[in-house]
Amino acid sequence: MEQVHRFGKIKGRAALRRIVAYVAVVVASALFVVSCSSSQTGYPPRVAKFGDSLSFEAEPYYKSLVEAAGETELSYNTFGGTAICDWLSKMREVESDFHPVAVQLQFSGNALTPCMHGYTAGSQAYYEKYRADTQAAIQIFPDAHIYLIGAPITKSEEANPNWDTLNSQYAQIAADDPRHVTYVDAGAAVEGPGRTFVQTLPCLPVEPCIGPVVDGVPSNTIRSPDGVHFCPEKNGDENGVIGGCPIYSSGAYRYAQAMVEALNTST
Repeated sequence: MEQVHRFGKIKGRAALRRIVAYVAVVVASALFVVSCSSSQTGYPPRVAKFGDSLSFEAEPYYKSLVEAAGETELSYNTFGGTAICDWLSKMREVESDFHPVAVQLQFSGNALTPCMHGYTAGSQAYYEKYRADTQAAIQIFPDAHIYLIGAPITKSEEANPNWDTLNSQYAQIAADDPRHVTYVDAGAAVEGPGRTFVQTLPCLPVEPCIGPVVDGVPSNTIRSPDGVHFCPEKNGDENGVIGGCPIYSSGAYRYAQAMVEALNTST
């Protein structure tokens, strides 16, 4: 454990790569033991991932976890501020060329790009648009298992009792077709009790512990200053785009881990 803490004091890309690789190997080893004891066969051989800035932030951790756990081929397609409709054409290309066995769709509800023009976030038409685009994406991959990934609560949504309406919609779509679609509540990995927004969480045993001590508990900062993203040192800009994080990002790691763990349940 002492070695992990020393990693946390080092900044720079080389040090960050070491941290990501170390954490991924430790977690992948644990997941391997769990999968063997529960008769799971491990990750699917070909996985396609589509998402917005949250998946962009999670990318180094997600890729390292998948690579450390086995020989899964991965098609990773993300960009900040995008919606499902931005990726439908690319999805058709991936299906044609890559033939994924599992597909993860992570979209937290952006309405910033041309294909979402005229759909005001939170309106009935907006949710109907997301439902139609989700169904269109699912239909592109008839032979793959689809994972619809939930987003965490944001700081600005604390006072909104309906903040998780899009997540609930994803969950309902999955419930209507459980053999083909699974909902993954990955957002819960970076939330507090009762689905609340928190800026910090207690450090995980496998990760660097570089954040504040909160009520006597060593913790990591898991959300960005903007209250939306994960990097402790960066805000997202007005279009939901965020750059790479220069230090270890516990929130991005936890979100990636939740998404990757779900692949062990692929049917």
